Amino acid sequence: MKFGWVLIRLTAAAALVVILSAPVAFAAPCPGHTDPAQNAIDKAMAGMKGMSDKGKMGLVHTLIDDAKMLLWSAKHNCDKPAAGDYDHARSAAKAAAAAAYAEAAEGLAKK
Repeated sequence: MKFGWVLIRLTAAAALVVILSAPVAFAAPCPGHTDPAQNAIDKAMAGMKGMSDKGKMGLVHTLIDDAKMLLWSAKHNCDKPAAGDYDHARSAAKAAAAAAYAEAAEGLAKK
């Protein structure tokens, strides 16, 4: 009889550990998605500093602002995933889009 209670308590404890660690497991890859986007934004901003054409600079700045907005939204979806895996998937997609906008801004700045 005692062995049964010990087994039940160990099973319950193991289940509790799995349940409580699930959010940590899902949140772990978020910096892997958002850090490259932040780096791309930083590179685009550095590339914009040497521009002389003010009209073109405004367009580059707009692309960078869009990238920043997407990155903020990606971080929000990652930090507060109301829909779980769906929000983490949206976070990854938004971070990739932010990186693409930043790379486009950097490319436009160099032309």
